[in-house]
Amino acid sequence: MYEQVPARVEVAPENTLAAHPTKQFDAIIIGAGLGGLLSAAHLLQRGKQVLLVERLPHSGGRFTAKNLHGVQVSTGAVHMVPFGSSGVLSHMLRRLNVPHRLYDADVFGSFHVHGRQYRSRGLLGVAKFLGPAQFRQFMRLGYVMFFQKLPDQQRQMPFDLWLERQIDVRRNPQLVAFFASISRFALSLELHQVSTAEVIRTTKNMFRYGAPAIVAGGCGELTRQLTQLVQSYNGEIFLSCEVLEILQEQNKVTGVRIKHKVTGAEEVLRAPLVVSDIGPRATTGLLENRRVRQAEVLKQKYADDHTFNDTAADDVQEAVGLKVHILSDISLIPHKGIMYCLDTKRIAGMVQPTNSDPSLAPAGKHLLISHQVIQSNNVEEERALALADLRFMFGAAFDQHCQILTMGTYRGEWPVNRVAQGEDVEPQLDVQGLYLVGDAVKPSGYLMVEGVAQSVNNFLDLLDDLDQQQSVAHKMDRRLRRNVMLPPSRLNALRWLWKAPGNSGKS
Repeated sequence: MYEQVPARVEVAPENTLAAHPTKQFDAIIIGAGLGGLLSAAHLLQRGKQVLLVERLPHSGGRFTAKNLHGVQVSTGAVHMVPFGSSGVLSHMLRRLNVPHRLYDADVFGSFHVHGRQYRSRGLLGVAKFLGPAQFRQFMRLGYVMFFQKLPDQQRQMPFDLWLERQIDVRRNPQLVAFFASISRFALSLELHQVSTAEVIRTTKNMFRYGAPAIVAGGCGELTRQLTQLVQSYNGEIFLSCEVLEILQEQNKVTGVRIKHKVTGAEEVLRAPLVVSDIGPRATTGLLENRRVRQAEVLKQKYADDHTFNDTAADDVQEAVGLKVHILSDISLIPHKGIMYCLDTKRIAGMVQPTNSDPSLAPAGKHLLISHQVIQSNNVEEERALALADLRFMFGAAFDQHCQILTMGTYRGEWPVNRVAQGEDVEPQLDVQGLYLVGDAVKPSGYLMVEGVAQSVNNFLDLLDDLDQQQSVAHKMDRRLRRNVMLPPSRLNALRWLWKAPGNSGKS
């Protein structure tokens, strides 16, 4: 289980900072998750002296894994990179010379509907379960989304409402379920929680970049490689170390105050640049000399044992979910992509990453990971519904051949995304020298770890803009920005009609 232990919102006692020993760095990064590691690697390449501070005893955050009975059980991600070998993260890893391999999907996906699984090699394959009438509507919606300009008055419209205005939802139930399951799996949001503009931007990017991919060795291997890279540049990483306060003088960041959890010793660390990978809520708390704890966040978000309150006092809407890790004696998903679930009560989608990399589980075994949106505060009910869905989809084979390894909830200060897709905040805060990276500052249209990587690109461009000459040039022509990756041509989406584009056919 990965839900964090509840605690309180605590205000740190006043300290005499001069009494603490100090060290000087060029940059301090709070949080050694994927965003923090990528930021550190880039800054170190630029010759900066960098320190990462991580409260957990390991790097990687929600993008790493732990070995459980020979299985690589992820701490959050499903070992998958959304845009695959052609995406932003892969491009950044190549730029950093980080050893990695990505196995792109060999299908658009499969779809569990009508009580069975339909495999779709390309987009045209969805006709198998949609039928002629719904497939015509599917193709018309695709044309509207990709090749027509979205009217301004529809941009912030919830996608479910926009869909109702485009089709008769009662006559197209599988088509509505198609969009709902993809939104739940990819964004951890219901259709009414995401704007039409964001759905269209994200969908365009998903098809323009290419097929999703499984990371060779799992996300833990990628974290290990990034950690080694940081250390090879003599970057420092303080694990099991909590940031107590972000320090500032005259509205300029000056460093952080930390506490080593093992020894209890406190230190003041100085730097003119602080990068936070822990989200806007926790970062704001540190600026105010307080620490945001899981119990307080959940108390604000849930009015009672069963009701979710998305108008909570802190006004932050995160994306929440539940993942199930399953070890199976037999293969249950016959491809390297995602199985979307259109006729289940909770599970939105599943992957079987051992189809791409068998080393993620013991020999002869398969690892499966399901994902669903948490719809209430009754976690036991959410888990029971997940188990019911698994038995519904796989029948007797599930009880005969499968073993549940973990059922992890992701919410509060350990969510799927700290800010919901399309609601992301600005990376540059009011305090000079303080920046955000990570899943709360994803640029529009970029999801999961692709959004994290693009947020780091955006941060690097902001640093470059501090140079006056570059700043003037960038304002005149944004194409001169050196780090943010632009998406490929929208015509690339046509490749998806017949097959999933990528490296799945290569050895």
